[in-house]
Amino acid sequence: MSAPLRVLALTRTSTRGPSTRYRIEQYRTELRARGIELHSRPLFGERWFAILETRPAPLRATLKAGYSVARLVARVSQVSAAARGAYDLVLVEQQLFPYLPWALERALWPARAPVLLEFDDALWLTPGHAAKLAAECARADLVLVGNDFLAAWAGRHARRVAVVPTTVDMARYPPASPPDAAGRPLRVGWIGLRYNFPHLARLAAPLRRLAAEGVPVELRVISSGLPEGEAWRGITLVERPWSEASEVAEMQACDLGVMPLPDDDWARGKCGLKLLQFMAAGRPVVASPVGVNVRLVSPGRTGFLAADDEAWVASLRRLADDPPLRLRLGEAARACVAADYSLSGWADRLAETYRLAAAR
Repeated sequence: MSAPLRVLALTRTSTRGPSTRYRIEQYRTELRARGIELHSRPLFGERWFAILETRPAPLRATLKAGYSVARLVARVSQVSAAARGAYDLVLVEQQLFPYLPWALERALWPARAPVLLEFDDALWLTPGHAAKLAAECARADLVLVGNDFLAAWAGRHARRVAVVPTTVDMARYPPASPPDAAGRPLRVGWIGLRYNFPHLARLAAPLRRLAAEGVPVELRVISSGLPEGEAWRGITLVERPWSEASEVAEMQACDLGVMPLPDDDWARGKCGLKLLQFMAAGRPVVASPVGVNVRLVSPGRTGFLAADDEAWVASLRRLADDPPLRLRLGEAARACVAADYSLSGWADRLAETYRLAAAR
């Protein structure tokens, strides 16, 4: 029996971070079954997410600076493990350290083992990162991304690029009947991190209009807080604290899921996780027709696409008025994810990509 392929994953976060959890960590068991051992070393841990919730902003900035310095020291130690040659492949998620310019990070870049660079956001759009990410793509033996938009950019700089979409583990999403709708508002669900709250602002006007028209509706926010501001006055917001253990049940307690996005390149780099989660939970979805959302949502079959306020109002009203339609679309949405975006369905491709990168 051949020795397992040993992979050192220098991840950006612990499993608390959605990208790390869904694109790397959730594959651990499937990879082991295919002869690949994953050894993870996160850059930012649980403390990082607590800092991101800290207020006021000056205190948050101070805590981030101190924590980042400590984690830079830890990352240097993590990279030294790769330099000792104990691994067959080093996976770098996004970058080794986000605050280092390439001139400095290049000195840390693993040299003895092949390197697989993985990212699922249009990172080149963030200040100071375009040239750095291009250099990382050129240096990596293979670049792994989550959609074709990211692949097109990476392909201009990298020797080899592979696409593996974000997937969900269907074993975590058992079939569940829709919640009893009698005598309560329509439950519109959204899941995500606090820093994505600005995307939700696109729903404020449609939700106010529905309420004015007599359609009882509430927005359930599965996160660490609620969006704030004048735009949300008069709208029922329900906070449902996120945890990995409860997220599936929270989504299944909703009538539908939403993913509003701006029409820009950053949104086109998104990989549709919010939609995939609600669809796997057996709930219909309404989303902005941007990026992979257009591929994930089949209008009238698994949900609806809404480009403007009128379309959002019409889609939500239709789902509010027709519980059998919600059931039918939700069942089709779950079947779609099981067929095309399941963890087990993509595990072979991911293992193949790791082996291809290790072969250099």
